[in-house]
Amino acid sequence: MSALYQQALLAHHQSPVGFNLDIKFDSAKSGHNPACGDEITVKVAVTDGVITDIAFEGDSCAICRASASIMCEQLKVTPFTQAKSIADKLIAGLESKENLSELLGDSYAPLNAVASFPIRAQCAQLPWQTFQLCFEELKP
Repeated sequence: MSALYQQALLAHHQSPVGFNLDIKFDSAKSGHNPACGDEITVKVAVTDGVITDIAFEGDSCAICRASASIMCEQLKVTPFTQAKSIADKLIAGLESKENLSELLGDSYAPLNAVASFPIRAQCAQLPWQTFQLCFEELKP
């Protein structure tokens, strides 16, 4: 199963959803992971309490890019407060090494592959933590 998750992460890294998209955004926040040098900017557009567009850019490792791709794929057209709840659960789940597919659904399962590696888990958390900064700026 781990090999399947690794393939899914690689696919998201190679063809990331939301990467370098030029969107009209309501909030853009940057995050940095000093442990591996990842730098990412997350951009979010919200209309009537729903994420209408989400994108990211920056220099990051494959895990960070794949995690950001999953985030963009899963959070678009999600109510903003629900997206914040998903981000909170994902970050906590990676820290506690919970099974993310049980916690959030199968779409998040590829990130289970990094939960056992604290430094790599930080890479996967960075896009979601950066999204949380956007939420704090725009919170309803």
